[in-house]
Amino acid sequence: MNQIDYFRCASIGVFFSLIGCSSASLSDIDIDKVQEQAMLSKQTLQIDGLKHCNNTSDNRIHLNPNEPLTIIVHGCFSSAGRFRTLADVYDLYDQQAICFEYDDRKSLEETSGELISALNQLSNKNPEQSLYLIGHSQGGLVARRALTVDREDEKKVMIKQLQLTTISSPFNGIEISSHCGMTSLRILSLGIVDLICYAVTGEKYQQIPPNADFIKQPGELLVSVSQHLVIKTDERNTCRRVNDEGVCLEDDYVFSVNEQSNNQVDNSVNTDLVTVQAGHVEIIGNGDSVPTDLIDILKEQQLLIDNGAIDQLEQVRLIEKLYFQVDSSNLSILK
Repeated sequence: MNQIDYFRCASIGVFFSLIGCSSASLSDIDIDKVQEQAMLSKQTLQIDGLKHCNNTSDNRIHLNPNEPLTIIVHGCFSSAGRFRTLADVYDLYDQQAICFEYDDRKSLEETSGELISALNQLSNKNPEQSLYLIGHSQGGLVARRALTVDREDEKKVMIKQLQLTTISSPFNGIEISSHCGMTSLRILSLGIVDLICYAVTGEKYQQIPPNADFIKQPGELLVSVSQHLVIKTDERNTCRRVNDEGVCLEDDYVFSVNEQSNNQVDNSVNTDLVTVQAGHVEIIGNGDSVPTDLIDILKEQQLLIDNGAIDQLEQVRLIEKLYFQVDSSNLSILK
């Protein structure tokens, strides 16, 4: 039994005990039958970019088309595997979440176009399914761009019901990359600045500076987007990694609140803003912390539904176990 199945079974056991069936142990439940019935209601799809958040080479996804679906978009220097445990948390609450994986050195315009294609393929298969997009860091830029009205490639997401959540995303541009967008420097350096910027960031180097058109003209969201939840992180005085004595070995500061604050994005229709004191990686969880702030926000916004089948203490215990354990390959759950 894999990790996800274990926690599904655990939640089933707790549910039965809560409704007065405490005499039935987990071993009394025909788990194989429950799983078999669950699989019968699911469809198997293969869509470029979409996969389960477990970083395996198997790109087939198994979905229940009659239930909402959350799609997580990772950031730069990351992968679907970083969100495996967050997807497990969704599974713990009997909700489905998968990931969109992409080459983070490509242009953000191209990557967001690939996301549009993936979403439309999914919509063609399940036209009535509600979709929720969660983008972290650069993934938030990609996700929002995919849901804008006017694009040069004229691509458009055709889904009827959408909700967008972005976390720690630099909608105001990345200040440290400002020189990448300066025409004078490009000329004076005889193109060397361009080469350096490309070496560091890839094809997107002209889209991430504060003065880039991609940043200055974020575009309007589709009317099908019912809400854009913008979660900003105040990353000052945060730590990503500590030693045994509690001394910080690596800070968790990546973007300032200003870099995450774009007036056109913040003031768009159906946009809600939340700012939390949390590190860039801490907000999504790492091997030393559980993303309680993010989980609480998702619950408050009804994006992660707590149906009350598991009491609060048991929820905390199971979620902590998910985040603090190491998988069977002895690899970090965040790798």
